[in-house]
Amino acid sequence: MSLSFRWIVANVTILIFATLTLSVSSAPQSNQKVFSSFRFGEHPDWEPLRHSSGISPYHDAPGADIEPPQGCSVTAAAFLIRHSSIYANDDEWEEYMQPFVERVKDAKGAFPEDGPLGFLNDWESPINEDNLEKLTKPGIKDAEKFGKRFRKLYPHLLPPKKLGKKKGILDNLKVKVPFKVWTASSERDIGTAKAFIRGAFPKYQEGHGGEGDGKYISLVEVPNKDPNWSASLTPHKVCDRFTKEEGRKDAREYLRNWGPGPLAKLQALAPSFEFELKDVIAIQMLCGYESVIKGIGKSKFCNARIFDAKDYHDYEYFHDLIYHKMVGYASDVAPYLGVHWLNTSTHNLLSADEGEGDHPHRPYSAASKKDPHLPAPPGLPNSTHTQKLFAYFTHREEPPMALVALGLWNQTEVGPLPLDTRQKDRVWRTSHVLPFLGHVAIERIRCDDKQNYIRAIVNGAAQTLDHCKDGPGNSCPIAQFKAFVNQRMSMYGDIEGACKIEQ
Repeated sequence: MSLSFRWIVANVTILIFATLTLSVSSAPQSNQKVFSSFRFGEHPDWEPLRHSSGISPYHDAPGADIEPPQGCSVTAAAFLIRHSSIYANDDEWEEYMQPFVERVKDAKGAFPEDGPLGFLNDWESPINEDNLEKLTKPGIKDAEKFGKRFRKLYPHLLPPKKLGKKKGILDNLKVKVPFKVWTASSERDIGTAKAFIRGAFPKYQEGHGGEGDGKYISLVEVPNKDPNWSASLTPHKVCDRFTKEEGRKDAREYLRNWGPGPLAKLQALAPSFEFELKDVIAIQMLCGYESVIKGIGKSKFCNARIFDAKDYHDYEYFHDLIYHKMVGYASDVAPYLGVHWLNTSTHNLLSADEGEGDHPHRPYSAASKKDPHLPAPPGLPNSTHTQKLFAYFTHREEPPMALVALGLWNQTEVGPLPLDTRQKDRVWRTSHVLPFLGHVAIERIRCDDKQNYIRAIVNGAAQTLDHCKDGPGNSCPIAQFKAFVNQRMSMYGDIEGACKIEQ
């Protein structure tokens, strides 16, 4: 899906003894295409990768259009982004794909050559124990493209391209604090963040391989099991009460109810091969993973003659059940694990200057005195408030928990998700947030009325906050948003208590 928007040309104002200073020109420019990494066919309801939840290359959410409301411009933004495409998740490989792959190896010739599964007679798995959880080559390229799109979308929020360039007009600018990009400490997160930096910044700023040159750009690695809860990018990894198993139990129950139909289809396609119920999931997972390994349209597992649109809708629901219990509204700890990113990001957006100069160079404690309704987060990230765009790279669990903290896609208002049939009118749809590079973001916008507002973005689509939509384009007046975050922190701020941490 393509997005149209007007992006703002950045002009540079140099303050020799300050940090980076950017001014924003309001001159309209030509529309740009952003975010979508591949195009769907003429029948989007069938496209399997649209309904593959967390096993899909990046694609926009429905209704994607991040152009600010008329008369408004973005002055600050914070993004919580899942890492880019990997060869396979180790749990999904072990439970579903590997057993199927091993049995296929021992059954060469069992698949009719003229049928849609005939390719399995000579097929070799691109996934193995050595490349599990590693970034794919297309995934690295997608992350670089993602960085380039940020440069097009937010040029006025990033350091000028000429900073650090030899013989550049800005070569002598003294920068006290480099622009930071944050990442969780797993290799797939670090690799994604480095590729993002290579896409968003010129070579003379990106450093060796994307870790930043240290003067203008810096990549900050946050340990996965950082004991500082609200500074962590992966709080689920140190929460004693966080569990993946409850969602998996629900999904397995749904598979027992839904799976016999597509299982019978498989058996009819290759009568001499003994299919198992979990193979229904394995084949659909391989459609997604092969697509992010080999490229879009290159996986024969995605053949419509194997599974049709209904099968992929049910497969999507299978994943929605997993994540609803794991990181969604049916999880007791999800709001506690998501609200601290929201609080920290709101602090950063509130500290963005009212005009066109630098961020105030002050610690969080001073910002908290100005905004007493918000509990002060710890020193990281960006305790000095020296930038206006915040990119955080993390794992698949975190963006959905940020959704819960924001109160978006609240499934509890619709009803519980049944295990015997697919609920078609559900609002909890992880395919819209969880593809590789899927993200949740909040933007601060300033409009012609000289007022500031906040709006939420999920994979390129602006979201309406039910509790606050009185601003332009259903955005939220900043004072009301601050009050909302304060309320959420009072409800869910006690992450240690929620997780029953042993000191």
